[in-house]
Amino acid sequence: MPKQFDASAEDWVEGFNVPARRKFAKRPLKGRGRELPAAEGNSTVAEIFPNQALVLADVGRTRKLCGYRLAALDFAGISRERSPVCVGDRVRVEARVIVGRCERRNKLVRCAPESRNPLLHAVAANLDCLVVVAAAREPDFTPGIVDRFLVAASAQNIPGILCVNKADLVAPGAEKPWLLYASAGVKVVETSAVGGDGTDALAALLRGQTVAFCGHSGVGKTSLLRRLLGDDRLGRVGAISAATGLGRHTTSGAVMLLGPDGSAWIDTPGIMNFALVGVDRPSLLLHFPELHEASARCSPNCLHDSEPGCALLGMPRHQSYRQILSSL
Repeated sequence: MPKQFDASAEDWVEGFNVPARRKFAKRPLKGRGRELPAAEGNSTVAEIFPNQALVLADVGRTRKLCGYRLAALDFAGISRERSPVCVGDRVRVEARVIVGRCERRNKLVRCAPESRNPLLHAVAANLDCLVVVAAAREPDFTPGIVDRFLVAASAQNIPGILCVNKADLVAPGAEKPWLLYASAGVKVVETSAVGGDGTDALAALLRGQTVAFCGHSGVGKTSLLRRLLGDDRLGRVGAISAATGLGRHTTSGAVMLLGPDGSAWIDTPGIMNFALVGVDRPSLLLHFPELHEASARCSPNCLHDSEPGCALLGMPRHQSYRQILSSL
């Protein structure tokens, strides 16, 4: 029986105080690990703990806590991910041990925070859609993190939806900066987790899909999921910090919950920064479709940064593009 998870030991998911792996687990023998074909999976990872994972079995849809051997999942030591499995992974379980991870269709991944080594943090895998949740007010709408999530989703061919929560706090006639995303081809849904406005429309878009909900702390991801699921299976909801105007982190790790008609909805921790992985400077423009289309009017040697005469100057998301470009 695997050792039980001690929640007081560390905040594993956020990456703080991550203990070094034991020496014998650092370098598994070459050839020991391999990715399995999708057909060999018999469970789906629903939640991650140190050296263990809660899985949802295909047969009976039962949940059980399973351990794993790093040598069986590290794929000959090549993997640089902080954990060899993440929520949404298809795995093979035998005798309450994860013995293999199946090939991923896609993954939402970022650089792990507070990490001395270039470790990666896979937030979720095998997604049909990514819902980027932002707040209209309290905290104010922030396009920078929205664009980073949308770029990460586009790079993995994951359709993205922008959900602007707390729409009930917007005064009549007030400016709505998020509407520009609709003109860029992004589906935009305004919701109120408190009053329920817009939640039926969002649920209709997500029915039957595996979806991750991502965004800043305090934007109401957990409250929104509670409203969509119609129950209280999720953890406590935090308030906005009066000192910073930002949300207080309440979800400590990604968790998969079963929604209607076969839906699997993943609540993720609030993320303050999202360092992109697998996106380089030459390919960034492809993930801003309206900017990429306009770039056809530029000269061949235009970098689309701040060159005089660049067709992208003054376009709504050009500043966001420049900020991400400078960070790559």
